[in-house]
Amino acid sequence: MTPVHLPLTPAWLLWAHPWVLAGLLVVPGYLLWAWRRRGPAIRYSDTSVLRGLGGSLWSRARGVLPLLRAAALAALIIAVARPQRPDESSYTFAEGIAILMVVDTSSSMTDDDLSPPRQSLNRLDVVKDVFRKFVMGGEGGLAGRSNDLIGMIRFARYADSVCPLTLDRTHLLEVLKNTDTVRNREEDGTAIGDGLALAVERLRDVQRATASGQQLKITSRVVILLTDGENNAGNIAPQQAGELAATYGIRVYTILAGTGQNRMVTRVPVDTTDMRRIADVTGGRFFQARDANALIQIYEQIDQLERTHVEEKRFVRYGELSWPLLIAAFALTCAQTLLDSTILRKIP
Repeated sequence: MTPVHLPLTPAWLLWAHPWVLAGLLVVPGYLLWAWRRRGPAIRYSDTSVLRGLGGSLWSRARGVLPLLRAAALAALIIAVARPQRPDESSYTFAEGIAILMVVDTSSSMTDDDLSPPRQSLNRLDVVKDVFRKFVMGGEGGLAGRSNDLIGMIRFARYADSVCPLTLDRTHLLEVLKNTDTVRNREEDGTAIGDGLALAVERLRDVQRATASGQQLKITSRVVILLTDGENNAGNIAPQQAGELAATYGIRVYTILAGTGQNRMVTRVPVDTTDMRRIADVTGGRFFQARDANALIQIYEQIDQLERTHVEEKRFVRYGELSWPLLIAAFALTCAQTLLDSTILRKIP
């Protein structure tokens, strides 16, 4: 039975059996009956001789006994009506997406051809800014990815998992903030295949995640692979890594950032064959961003292609408030019985 909220009770108080409260009407009737019943037990033709004697203090105190009985009866009636305090909670079930951002941090990412007008940002700075907006939302068509597991892999000559798949946006953004291009010449290069293969390794067994008040079922696994050049390092060929991703059902969106490779006096176009084949074999798409606005639009398209389904179930727990009233009724009854049998007893 669903508890009922009575108009004259506070908003936080509900009653399981409100009709029982009608029994409180008996309490005034009982007090009136008990008061009238206090008359003399023996009738005298003339009581003037007794008027000077007066009544004892204990005799007058017996008037408290009906009050104790009435209070116990009222507490018992209210307890039977079962006052309750509702505690409304919610349970969120989300069919989310596991997304790994695989970002090129080679030295060529210091080029400034993606920089917005009147700003001095290199390619990696622009990529980091758009990545943050993709995760948190608030820019154009980017609504944020609050129900998705997101991790990050960076690569140059070597691939490195810098942030595991997580719902902790604070940690993810802190890692992103501290990401920079490689400064050591021995670590420079572009190992696209190794970066993608590491992402596949991290994603292949992901099925479910939990957080506070939330169950997250992973229905889609996605890699967003961003680079500004061609594969020239690593142990795994890009196409081989793409086939590995396709084997595990992982979709890969590839993004070529920038206007080409800077060759001092001219820019040489990048061969996009590997990037296109990776996207084709995994069911993803290939994009090319020549400026910051184009990169934002690419992430907006990916944001629309990969959506999560969230279902919220609400339920109410009812905390019972009857126990204090039952204890009070028991204590009042015990007090009335004890007083009636000792110092306030009535001798016939």
